[in-house]
Amino acid sequence: MSPHKGPQIIRYCVITSTVALVAVAVSLIPQYKVNKGKILCADYLSTLSTDKEQEKLELKLQNFAGFKDIVIYCQNL
Repeated sequence: MSPHKGPQIIRYCVITSTVALVAVAVSLIPQYKVNKGKILCADYLSTLSTDKEQEKLELKLQNFAGFKDIVIYCQNL
């Protein structure tokens, strides 16, 4: 066995595990955005009776979603 095999195996394991962790983290990003959208829609729909809070949440949801029609966005989630 070569004296350089040990460090090469360790380097391979570190690189492989780092790539796997990055792939998992990247795959969670879309799920986070969907969940945040659902929470914002639930807050918006629950405050339809109070105008002051509704306007504030409507602006927040429009900034997040980028849609003009918030009700359609919330229904499509």
